[in-house]
Formats: sequence, C-alpha cells, structure tokens
Amino acid sequence: MAAILVIDDDKYIRSSFEDLLIPVGHDVVALMTAEDALNYLQKDEPDLIFLDLKLPGMDGLCFLKTLRQRKFNIPVVVITGHANVDTSVQAMKLGATDYICKPFNIDELLIIVDKIVSEKQRDEQLEYFQKQREAIFGFGDIIGNSKPMQEVFRFIQQVAATPKTTVLIRGETGTGKELVARAIHFKSDRGNKPFIEINCSAFQETLLEAELFGYEPGAFTNASHRKKGLLELAHHGSFFLDEIGDMAPGLQAKILKVLEKQTFRRVGGTKEIMVDTRIISASSRNIEQCIAEGSFREDLYYRLNVASITLPPLRDHKKDVLLLARHFLKIYNAEFKKNIRDISEPLQEKLVSHSWPGNVRELKNIIERAVLFEEGELLTGKNISLSETSTQIPKDPAQITIPEQGISLYDIERSLIIQALHKASYNKTRASKLLKISRETLKYRLKKYKIKP
Repeated sequence: MAAILVIDDDKYIRSSFEDLLIPVGHDVVALMTAEDALNYLQKDEPDLIFLDLKLPGMDGLCFLKTLRQRKFNIPVVVITGHANVDTSVQAMKLGATDYICKPFNIDELLIIVDKIVSEKQRDEQLEYFQKQREAIFGFGDIIGNSKPMQEVFRFIQQVAATPKTTVLIRGETGTGKELVARAIHFKSDRGNKPFIEINCSAFQETLLEAELFGYEPGAFTNASHRKKGLLELAHHGSFFLDEIGDMAPGLQAKILKVLEKQTFRRVGGTKEIMVDTRIISASSRNIEQCIAEGSFREDLYYRLNVASITLPPLRDHKKDVLLLARHFLKIYNAEFKKNIRDISEPLQEKLVSHSWPGNVRELKNIIERAVLFEEGELLTGKNISLSETSTQIPKDPAQITIPEQGISLYDIERSLIIQALHKASYNKTRASKLLKISRETLKYRLKKYKIKP
C-alpha cells in the first residue's frame, strides 16, 4: 500500500513499526540514523517518514532542515515523548506533517498512516489530472507548424502571462476561437480557477442577462429563488463571451461596467457584487462595421480590444491541413475503435486542394465521417464529398427516389445537417432555419448523429 521509512535509534521502536505496519500491507524500511536515511533517500523516496527527534549524530530537526533544503516533498511524522511537545511544535514549523507520542497507540498509528497516505495519493492524483488538463487545454487541438499558427502560439504565451488583460479573438467561424480562449486561461495564473463560457448569439437578451448576472427572487415570473450568474461563478477565473458582436446594446453597457468597475448587479437586485475575472471575447463579425452601423458600442470595443488577434482561416495555412487531418484521424481511430494507418494519397490531394469554408471545424467533421465509414487500413474518404455544400436538394420531396438497393435515411439526414452547417458557416441558428426546424431540434439531432460543429 505505502512505502514507509522509520528513523529511530531504538531497536524496539523500529521492530514495533515493522510488526504493526507490514502485516497490513505496507513496506517498511527501518534505519538507525538520519545519515543512513539521507543515503537511502538518494536511491528511493518513501510515501511517509516516521522520525525520532533524538538521534545520534544529526538530530531530527537538522534532518528536517536538510529535507527542506533538498526540496523533498515527503510527509514526516515526528516520534516524540510527552515531555518534548515544544520540540515537536518546532518540527512542525520546519515542515513536519504531524507528531505521535511514545508510547503510541496502535489504532492512532494506523489512523495517522491511512490519513497521510490517502492525502498524498489525492495530491498525486490532482497533480496527474492537472498535467492531463494542461495537455488537453494547453494547445490541445490548436495544431500547426505554419508561420501563421506559430504567431498564434506566441500570442497565447504572451497574453497568458498577463492574467488581467482583456482579450479579443477574431476570425471566421470554425477557426478555433474557443480553443485559443481556453489555452490562454489554462496557461495563465488563473488556470486553477473556473473557465466559464457563454455564446451571446444563443440567447434572447433577457435570458442572456439572467445567465450572465443571475437574478434575485421575484425578479421575473418563476424566479422563486436566487441564482448566481455565470460572471459570479467565474470569480478569480476567466469569462469567455463568444460571438460578443451579437450582444444587444443594453447588455453591452452592463459588460462595460464590469470591465471598468469590476462590479455588477443581479437582475432584480440592488447590491453591487464584486468580481475579479479576465474577460476574453470572440467574434466572427466585423466589429468595426457593427460600430459604424450603431449596433456595437465603440467604448466597449476599446475596452475589449486591449490584446487582440485574428485567427487565420485554414485556406491561409494549408501547410497544416494534413497535420490536422492526421491528428483528427488519431482521435477518431480511438473513439470508433478503428486501426486506420494513414490517409490515402488521393484523399490527401483532395484535402489540400479544398478551400475549407468551414475551416478547422469542417476538416474535423469531414475526418470524423470518413473514419466512421472507412473499412480499410487507409482513409480513402470514399463516403465523403468535399463539395457537399453545393449539392442541390429538390424542393419537392417526391423527386427524391429510392434506389433498388435501398438507401440509408440515417446517412441522408446526417448529410443534410452537415450541409446546412457548412452553408451557415456553422452557425446553429442559421442552420436550423435552412433545415426549417427549431434550434433545439437541431441540437438534438447533432447529438443523435454525433456531429460536433
């Protein structure tokens, strides 16, 4: 279960630890002196150390100081007599985790071991998941060797180092604005705090206001209890406003107040709530044109545009197309339990020559579909068409004939949804209008057909 080092010059104490801890599954190494222990630590690192303070040669306090100097991060429990509690307190100040008095109680010893070992395992798991998260949310799916993408990576690193700077990410739909926002957050000092996001184009103005700022009981019909807004949940973290160009002017003024004063009020409330969060915004619209048309506040634009980047469309860094395609191939190989070795040369040529109006998101969806239906060891893409967006569907459904061999309704419906997304530049609201269904129905079908726009 755990590797435990006991340092005590009393042979009886060393034997007692071995007799008590080895039978319950722990590995115990018992040594007489601090010097022996330091030599041992050069070869192995235990999960827990029990340390007597009175030792021949180097005493326990000096051993603790040496551990600190050498940057060991091992929990230490001090073994002490009742008369030496003051010395134990001094040891705690030097980094000891706990102390146990002689003669020690067996149950007390086992409780201390279980508690410290469990805490250490939890910390190690947290460290592991932190590394996993950094791998996922570091640069993650933001991949590229081209010069434009290297500039994006450089921007992320520079902005992440200034955790209060507001950021505006611009670019066409599907270029990875959300991924860049996440990377900025998780590489910054705010990375251990919440990353909260909202799409401003997905809500009506009143609903968006309630989501952003929360509300008090009685603020509107059915508001029976207080609800914290997403801004409040993003305290000490980062708040990502996607498609901020679609935000109503009234809400823009309230966001401007958050940026200027770091305060806001819940809907129906009078209390000013302080919030410390970095605002990251994104838009696929031409903000300057919106300002000229009077639909976007110029003063808000200047506050959002402190650090700004325009992400390159995929057609401007085609050098990265195959790199991205192989990355997505690896992902969907694992997801669909396939073993496709590589992309066939004809498909590689098609991928590189395509204009990618839907950018990286379109490429990802194309590879997902190709992998899903591929039966060989090479990805041929025989079940996909890169010119799908130009396919004309007859207005009269009666003109669609079913061939003798039959046809997959699943494939047809999935293909129509993908086409609508392409035509609408992956805007779900516009895509749902093209399909003459509600946005909620489209969201349901995206989930049903495992389409990730």
